[in-house]
Amino acid sequence: MRRIIDTHVHAYPAAIAADPRAWAAARHETWWLECVAPFGKPSIQGWANADRLLRDMDAAGIETAVLLGWYWQHLATCVEQNDWFIAWHRAHPDRIHFFATTNPAAGPAALAEAHRALAAGARGFGELLPPVQGYPYADPTFAALIDLATDAGVPLNLHVTDPTQRPGPGVCPTPLADYVALAHAHPAATFILAHLGGGLPFYAATRPTLRDTLRHVYYDTAALPLLYDPTILRRVLDLVGSDRILYGSDYPLRLYPRTQPEPDFAPFLVALNAADLPPAALDALLVGNARRILNLT
Repeated sequence: MRRIIDTHVHAYPAAIAADPRAWAAARHETWWLECVAPFGKPSIQGWANADRLLRDMDAAGIETAVLLGWYWQHLATCVEQNDWFIAWHRAHPDRIHFFATTNPAAGPAALAEAHRALAAGARGFGELLPPVQGYPYADPTFAALIDLATDAGVPLNLHVTDPTQRPGPGVCPTPLADYVALAHAHPAATFILAHLGGGLPFYAATRPTLRDTLRHVYYDTAALPLLYDPTILRRVLDLVGSDRILYGSDYPLRLYPRTQPEPDFAPFLVALNAADLPPAALDALLVGNARRILNLT
């Protein structure tokens, strides 16, 4: 069985899943709550703690999960999440890795937390979203965080919303030009843009001059079945190359909510294997690119 690295996973302690509204209210994390448990609306959020995550990984042939932090509005919540990620990584160092989260709006304290997380084994930073977290893309502390990641040789994962996506719970506009500006301002940094970069590969294809600017920009497939027709993946591969896309599921989101009552890696993996990708490209997508970019051996 092919061993797989999922580079975009979220997981939470059982106590949070038991009452996400109370947990979020106590921390004033209003955006997260609107995403995972919108009031009066159905949610596609599933829940998984470390034990559930490992069971589902085993069932689907997932070798390694990379846990991504959320774009929390408050630094204290970032610290709390990093703490449980660090504990899970130490308990399962061969199966669970993590990206640390922080909030540059907190200034120097955000960088101190980033240093702490790197020392504890973080493989990168993210998922980050400046408009929700309260700082501009050109924020000096954010720039310092990018420089820290670059010096440490780790990437940053940024949430991106397709400009054509309809408004809804958790949908925040993220102009693609801001991401191009980040890549231009930090040419040595490695960025992973979630959700196929919100369509950035198609925008960039109309601007050949961006090829060099975006040479260190990668794209993950998180939540792809919820956002795009499955045939888009082959088109993106043709545009950016098979070495620039990472498999990410956005587990434990229910990517097929009509047929998927519980979180499950399998349906998306079945779809990827049926996507008519060249075998070498599929191997790069599912494992090879992540091993290289995240230095996983």
